[in-house]
Amino acid sequence: MTVYPMIKLQNISKTYPSSSGVFYALRDLSLEIGHGQYIAVTGPSGAGKSTLLNILGGMTRPDHGDVLVNGKQLYNLSEKKRNEYRRVKIGFVFQQFHLIPYLTVYENILTGISGGNNRSNIQPLLERFQLENKSKHHPSQLSVGEKQRVALIRATVSRPDMILADEPTGNLDQENSKIILDFFREYHGEGKTVILVTHEPGLSGLADRVVHLRNGIATF
Repeated sequence: MTVYPMIKLQNISKTYPSSSGVFYALRDLSLEIGHGQYIAVTGPSGAGKSTLLNILGGMTRPDHGDVLVNGKQLYNLSEKKRNEYRRVKIGFVFQQFHLIPYLTVYENILTGISGGNNRSNIQPLLERFQLENKSKHHPSQLSVGEKQRVALIRATVSRPDMILADEPTGNLDQENSKIILDFFREYHGEGKTVILVTHEPGLSGLADRVVHLRNGIATF
């Protein structure tokens, strides 16, 4: 039986129009991501880190190249199938929390549920992140650190195979950053894949591998 890497990028390029012509967010990038790896993606602002994450998450189609997920072309799937891939296989964690303001903490977390009886995971996670008394609060009633913890629970409540985290500690103090990073380490320890985009050099030491991006070009 053929064993494929979880994700394989082959010669990926992505451009955007700019005032000076064409801006290369990614240029001829090839990368294999195995099951259960912890990868840090580093580089300066505008290096292509978020674009890479969006391509991995099935949200941004590259201009050129192939994105293979378990041997299948991700961008040959219908939009419905890509939505299912995102919903079931991936948990997204962003620097901006993207919580729905008119929903409570509990209701926001429910939006991350995908199939099965995953509601049973909510209460243990609320307790794990010291939010058990906040479940009926709205985002406006939460601190910055609490909002990120809610966003992390929403992303992982259904136990997806992979976390895609885009600068998740960028707005946090040291204590809350540690809470988030400790959870990533635990999640990875359970055999899950974690891809962490960061501009903080010290965080790359947490990962198995580091991908450094500059001007859309990757070095390893």
